[in-house]
Amino acid sequence: MSHESFDDPQIAQMLNENFVAIKVDREEHPLVDDTYMMATQALTGTGGWPMTIFTLPDGRTIHAGTYYPKEPRGRTPGFSQVLQAVHEAWESRRAGLEEQAQMLADHLAELGGRQSALLTLDSTQPAHTALAAATERWIGSTKEEGGLTPAPKFPPTWALETLWHSVFTLPNTAQDAFDALSTTVEAMFLGGLHDHIDGGFARYCVDDHWAVPHFEKMLYDNAGLLSLAARSSVLASEIASHPERESAQRAQQLADLCSRSARGIISFLHEELLTETDTQRAFAASLDADSTRDGVQVEGAYYSYNRGDIAQAMGSLTAKMPEGLLRFAPIAEDPEYYCFSLARIPDASEQEVVDELLANLRKQRSSRIRPTRDEKVIAGWNGLAIEALCDAAMLLDEPSALELAASVATSLWETHWDETKNLLARVSFAGQPATGNEGTLQDYAALAVAFLSLRQATGETIWEQRASLLLERAKEFIDPATGAPRDAVEVDARISAQRSDVAAVSVLDDALPAAGALYAKALAMHAMTGMAEGSYGESQAQELETARKLSAHALALASEAATQVATALEVQVMISSAVHYLSLSSWDSSEAQRVRKLGWALGMNVKYSPELSGDAGTLKIQPCREELCQMPVEGIENLLELLQDNDDSSGE
Repeated sequence: MSHESFDDPQIAQMLNENFVAIKVDREEHPLVDDTYMMATQALTGTGGWPMTIFTLPDGRTIHAGTYYPKEPRGRTPGFSQVLQAVHEAWESRRAGLEEQAQMLADHLAELGGRQSALLTLDSTQPAHTALAAATERWIGSTKEEGGLTPAPKFPPTWALETLWHSVFTLPNTAQDAFDALSTTVEAMFLGGLHDHIDGGFARYCVDDHWAVPHFEKMLYDNAGLLSLAARSSVLASEIASHPERESAQRAQQLADLCSRSARGIISFLHEELLTETDTQRAFAASLDADSTRDGVQVEGAYYSYNRGDIAQAMGSLTAKMPEGLLRFAPIAEDPEYYCFSLARIPDASEQEVVDELLANLRKQRSSRIRPTRDEKVIAGWNGLAIEALCDAAMLLDEPSALELAASVATSLWETHWDETKNLLARVSFAGQPATGNEGTLQDYAALAVAFLSLRQATGETIWEQRASLLLERAKEFIDPATGAPRDAVEVDARISAQRSDVAAVSVLDDALPAAGALYAKALAMHAMTGMAEGSYGESQAQELETARKLSAHALALASEAATQVATALEVQVMISSAVHYLSLSSWDSSEAQRVRKLGWALGMNVKYSPELSGDAGTLKIQPCREELCQMPVEGIENLLELLQDNDDSSGE
């Protein structure tokens, strides 16, 4: 619409004469976007972007739609016709528009009230019972080609992370859970969603078989998938370490695939999304799907190849390339061009020739016009990336990932945190924070989780101190009357006129974790960090109880909306677990390193306690919950058995 309509002089004149035109960046102002998306869905039955909204001066909606072409197309009116119709209605039927706008506002307020009620749901259902119900639903919903839904295929990242807990804590469904998880992870990491050439992942795939993506690359997607890949590599390796298991070979292949994919994402973050100015080092928001080919903007132009490109890249490799390994899928809108992916996991002996081909394809890309980068730095999205880099550093032995995480976190704090007001800016541009746009609860929570991850990874207490400041301000986002989390502390009156519950956060995960669940995770991590350091008192107990209440809706909804409550469910499992942190009698032995990685991947703090004496060569592991510690167990196998003992009695 920008090129078709907004740049047209006649349409611009109509807009300027009869309306106050405001273009809103939905990522910079997510609350505005959420509010008017609700209005659009209520009026039209659907939603999407671009979103076109007409409001009264006080912010209440009188007309809404998505894309309008410049000229009429089928049953869709042209944008100039829409402008004329709304203007005439304003001039001749203003009272009717006022009444219509108020009816819509009342309807949205009613919907918001239902959502707020969900946020205060509690449940007596044990966490692992809820996890078992969600696991059954995930297993039953997994498609043969991977994923939990038909096309378009979005990565169910948060559900897959939570499903790993089922593999290690629910023995009755562990094998089925692993099979379902592996099917989806393999499909995503082998398919066109994954940019095998430059690293990183696209937003989603347009087909059922994960072959052709929508080529846009988002920071938050790659952060979540980096964390998933790193955790999957370690947890699959743990399964593969038991050769007697039927899934051992598949687990080892999965571990290798995830390790390579994770390192590709790290490279992508560093090479493609890292912005460096004189005053800031942080990650940009996204890369566009479109770039220029032959003077025309084409989706996927940078990423796709025609037959001549493929033949040139293959060259002498054709004779060496194993059969059934490569997949080149045609792009529906541009069928002469193809998207590269893999049909199966390469054997170790096949990887070298695949790497040669990838290098040739990468060389071809180097002469192309690159996609445009959205230079916005969004606090919460960077928080997710910092946490994921810490995961990769600790689980894949990648010290450079930790260095990158720490440098971005330092820069983000210096740029986005206002020390005089103790407020976090949501967005910055070129090292300058956007004024008057405080972060959402999601921003505060994601950054607090990131800083607590850095505290665990580096041992530096400054990160815990900064997380504490973020969580102190985040308390103001909790409604004192209901205890429900809100997305803002102070709300613009024009948005409030549109929906009375304006600040209530979503209870469900979408592309990002639900804000309330993410805040619960931050509180739980903060409390457990204190426990591992020998500090457990009223403060830690209160944080755990608040986290439990904030994520309790997961237990009530797990069997109905399992995929969308995954983050909250994971927090519930973490809080109710018989193990909050582990003490180890040694730190550097190979078995101790396995336990450290296993603990990190499953959300447990691990510390070194040399006073746990034992026989030479025997690793003693002491599981602890809150201020109580159990008798030490010997070796990782006994720990794994302990994790499967989930009667939830310790969590009630």
